[in-house]
Amino acid sequence: MTTRSERLKESRLKAGLSQKQVADAVGMKQPSYSYLEKNDNASSSLLPEIARVLNVDPLWLRTGEYSTDIDAQVAKLLENSSNPLLNIDGLSDDRVWIDLVNIRFSCGTGESIEFHFDDVIKRVSFDEAFFKHHGVKPANVKLALATGDSQEPYVKNGDMFAIDLADTEIKDGEFYAVYFEGEAMLKQIFKESGGVLVLHSLNGKYKDKVISAENGANFRVIGRQFWRAG
Repeated sequence: MTTRSERLKESRLKAGLSQKQVADAVGMKQPSYSYLEKNDNASSSLLPEIARVLNVDPLWLRTGEYSTDIDAQVAKLLENSSNPLLNIDGLSDDRVWIDLVNIRFSCGTGESIEFHFDDVIKRVSFDEAFFKHHGVKPANVKLALATGDSQEPYVKNGDMFAIDLADTEIKDGEFYAVYFEGEAMLKQIFKESGGVLVLHSLNGKYKDKVISAENGANFRVIGRQFWRAG
């Protein structure tokens, strides 16, 4: 399989564009773009825009795999949702596009990850009313896919959910994407006396995780989960 930098250069040459033309089209400097073609470990939040300019599949450009499967998965999730404010194919002016990021928050024992949001695998459109209904700003919203079964039946393996990155002040009993001891996960949080937090799983086979002053340095809230589809 080719590397990402190789796919990037190959696609640009097939499109008949110079590095500067691609860089100008997506609003980045030519040296920054050149670095992407020379270093396979380099990444950029503008990769989806670069893929659009080069007329290639964004997922293929990033991973070497085509997005048919993820497209079908997202379409099925949204089709199964009863929310009338969703429409993945909507192209009207009042649509807002949100990034589905390649961070699969574990709903089981957790996954060790490097926490970032620049690895975008798809963009999904929503009506503006969707954000007003939930009281969130689109700029603060990210989508992610769940893995594991610790929050079943509320959130199942493969479900897509939305988090509000600006809402990190814990409300008792709400669900949050959290980072703890090198793992990102989706947990229901309960507040107890003395500043103790309990990360709870709806599935009884998973034990609660307790956050206290002793281990709290390794804990932070990524954002509140306010919507799911599945």
